[in-house]
Amino acid sequence: MDERRDSRPDSESRPLIAAAASELAPPQKAWSAYVQHATRCHTCRSRDGRCSESEQLYKAWQAKADDAYRQVADGQSARPAR
Repeated sequence: MDERRDSRPDSESRPLIAAAASELAPPQKAWSAYVQHATRCHTCRSRDGRCSESEQLYKAWQAKADDAYRQVADGQSARPAR
């Protein structure tokens, strides 16, 4: 059962990394801000704890996510034109 083996790629061919040039969507940025705060804040890390900043960040994420959903549902681009 000899299976065909593909030749090795050239040593100079490397995949392009696009992540460095791209940015997160607004809902992803808002969620990231919320999670970063919640994992670093002493009050938020305690059992059943939430601080006012955490609540504001969570509400901001909800608003961004709702806006993105509305734009997709309406057939608009979720990202602003550059």
